[in-house]
Amino acid sequence: MNPTPTLPESIHPTGSPERADLRPESINDAVIRLAGDSQDGIQSAGAFLARLAGRSAQDVMTYMTIPATISGGPSIFQVRIGTGEVLSAGDEADFLVAFYQHSYQDHIGFLKEGGVLLYDSDNVEPNLDDKRFVYVGVPITGLTVEALGGTAKDKGKNIFVLGLISKIFNLDVEKLKAVITEKFSGKDKSIANTALMAFQAGYGYPVGRVLTHQYKFEAHVLSSVQWLKEGAE
Repeated sequence: MNPTPTLPESIHPTGSPERADLRPESINDAVIRLAGDSQDGIQSAGAFLARLAGRSAQDVMTYMTIPATISGGPSIFQVRIGTGEVLSAGDEADFLVAFYQHSYQDHIGFLKEGGVLLYDSDNVEPNLDDKRFVYVGVPITGLTVEALGGTAKDKGKNIFVLGLISKIFNLDVEKLKAVITEKFSGKDKSIANTALMAFQAGYGYPVGRVLTHQYKFEAHVLSSVQWLKEGAE
């Protein structure tokens, strides 16, 4: 981890900014933890982020938990993306996504001070009196249903969140859409189209209303030695 906070302290501490600064702020490292239930597709969303990082010449490490019960249960996927060398998945999260109340309660202790809590305001009521964190409430369940139809109540939220994260971190949208499409290749084309609809709905959410900063990973710059070596290969 960097000696300075990955996500700058200049974020408005209440999560209710007077004006959003939409110019992306450069960062070189971030730990993102997704917390929900296994049936929410937590692992799939995290894997999409990890695959994108690999295709963007960034280092990545992941950590996940999967419940032993067949019916599902609490689950997390943590991904650490860095422009430089990444040696661990990270002990603290810079960015926590909480799908349910238990997700928030069980994992808020892993969010570093000044970090961002993105939560489903349809299912989570955080303690807003705790000023250590930035709170970004989005009605994820309701907006996913609105985008995909009533049958999507328990499906598509992970891809909607992926769209939100893509907007906040200025990720390569076209590459990520390609990763999503590849995941569902060989299946009915409507499945991939539905996933892309959920992604676009999340990406199009006006997150600047509740978050003063957006971020962008610094480009990986090769040294002259690396450049010569890779050119020779």
